[in-house]
Amino acid sequence: MKTNSFLIGMLFLSVFFFSCDTEYIDKVNTIPGDVIQVPGYTHIESFTLKDTENNTIQAAITEENIIVTWSNHIVMPKKIKPEIILGTEAVITPASGTEIPFKDGEVYTVTSKAGTTKKYTLKIDLRQKEPTAWNFEYGSTLIKSSLLSMTNPARGGSNSIDNLWLKKEQTRVFLVAATDQKTEYTAETVYVGTGTGVQPFANYGAYYFLPDNIPAGMYELRIKNGAYTIQNASVENRYKMEVVEPTTFKVELYGTASEKQAGDTFEVRGGLLNTVTSVQMYNSAAATVIYTLEVVSATAYKVVLKIPAGTPAGTYNRMRFYRGTASTLSAYTITVK
Repeated sequence: MKTNSFLIGMLFLSVFFFSCDTEYIDKVNTIPGDVIQVPGYTHIESFTLKDTENNTIQAAITEENIIVTWSNHIVMPKKIKPEIILGTEAVITPASGTEIPFKDGEVYTVTSKAGTTKKYTLKIDLRQKEPTAWNFEYGSTLIKSSLLSMTNPARGGSNSIDNLWLKKEQTRVFLVAATDQKTEYTAETVYVGTGTGVQPFANYGAYYFLPDNIPAGMYELRIKNGAYTIQNASVENRYKMEVVEPTTFKVELYGTASEKQAGDTFEVRGGLLNTVTSVQMYNSAAATVIYTLEVVSATAYKVVLKIPAGTPAGTYNRMRFYRGTASTLSAYTITVK
């Protein structure tokens, strides 16, 4: 019995040492013929981060990826500082606690004590309720240079956009040309949210500007929001949105109110802005005190203006845009600090 106990013990130790040995690599020491074993661990034991509500999120680790499950009702941070635990004597780049962008494709490299390496790619698994698409029974006219939107003021009804992930960075508005039903033009998404109650983002939805290079013609509007791409639920009414050039002068309130200093420039969006000859700003409470802005550059869709040096600090809530003898008054507001 003593002999059997001894043999069983030796068998257990041999299995134990054999299993441990698989994580070590032979390395020749500086003394000829002397061989030592060093750890060859290249795995990540844990990868944790904090959400915007300070809750701890544990990532899942696979052979190649670090997978973070994220619910769309929680605001997604732009950057994270993950805490990472590794195998024995391994190191990782970027190091644990280093701030990185929170987005798909960030790569971590683990290097073992023995010098072997393994790469892991960050993946974000978006857990999102599918947004509700709109249902138009008629075509729409989309004017280049205008602030456009797909909104749902009442937050109800089956024919309106809803259940959006309210994150601009996770939203892409684009149009597909009717000519080949393939060519895409990406719009400039400027706001995705519940609405502010006042212009320019009064209602729930997504707001955007068409790209300057989109030709006039017929298109279908699509919105990629998180993991989903939505479009007109009415198949027969797709490709019935017409993009046209502006035919009347217009100033959008996008960009107001902003803070600037004397000498700074700022951009105003609108239609036929290349016809502007001069711009004046003032405060409606002191309308006789007027300051003329410098027109730095102008296109049909944008004009860059410069606040003159020496302009006193204060809020200027009116701008008048002249085109020769014609003029348009706008509530575009600038606060000079």
